[in-house]
Amino acid sequence: MTVNLTEYWEYVARHSFHLRQQQPALTDFYYRKILISLLQSLSSKTGRRILKLDAYNEATHTQYGFYMLNRFDDLFLADISGTIIRKALDRACQKGLLNRVDAVVADFRSLPFRSKTFDMSCSFGSIEHVAEYSQAFYEQTRVVKHGGDVVVGVPNVANFSMRWLSAKILHMLGLMKKATNPEKHFHRRQLAALAKAVGLTDVKVSGYHLFPKQLRWLDLWLTFRGVKTFHRNRLFRWLLKAFTLLELRYDFAKKYAEMLLVKGVRKTERGKALESLRYEAVETLR
Repeated sequence: MTVNLTEYWEYVARHSFHLRQQQPALTDFYYRKILISLLQSLSSKTGRRILKLDAYNEATHTQYGFYMLNRFDDLFLADISGTIIRKALDRACQKGLLNRVDAVVADFRSLPFRSKTFDMSCSFGSIEHVAEYSQAFYEQTRVVKHGGDVVVGVPNVANFSMRWLSAKILHMLGLMKKATNPEKHFHRRQLAALAKAVGLTDVKVSGYHLFPKQLRWLDLWLTFRGVKTFHRNRLFRWLLKAFTLLELRYDFAKKYAEMLLVKGVRKTERGKALESLRYEAVETLR
């Protein structure tokens, strides 16, 4: 990438309407419920430390990482933006969790942690923001103990509401530069292959957030503007509940959700060092 990622995400931290919301959007509650429910169904791991790549969610009102502290003692956040880190720590303070949350300004393509430090690592909409996404996936795996879970969420190219096309159009119009950079979208098989290439076993691929992304964006923007149209709109609330129930009850629906999620167990293959798997991951995706 030619763009300086630190400068770019500092720019996003200052201008993103999502990061500047004072109140949660209606969709925030449902998005959090869906993701936490999916994680509980895929993994029952508990432990001392959990790592989450990027602190964007924790700086907003979705705050996935904070809700994972019911199974882990401490949450570590790694983000390239110091401003986003500060916003996330402010949210942690407001929730009385500051003594259980640590954060470091870091590029997740080269994490400043020793190998086998964490009991679990996760990222939700992170690695697709860099061209070296296989390196980021490798790093997220490297820092997890043997037997620990690695969970990665990325945009789904098969999303029924065509998220990829909407995002591309908005980027072309210059309407997304204050929120995010262009993101790579993945296929299920591609994501599973990448997980195996970095040395994960017991690989499972699912999906989350079936609700149309276009309506999610609109809900966030209106909430930022102080307009609670969707909070009072019965049709919107009914649609949100209907999509949530469909996603929670029927696994087939997850195939067409906005995001794909892969879960695997960190276990190096016999006779093969994890370091060598970094290069295999790159070759797998060429």
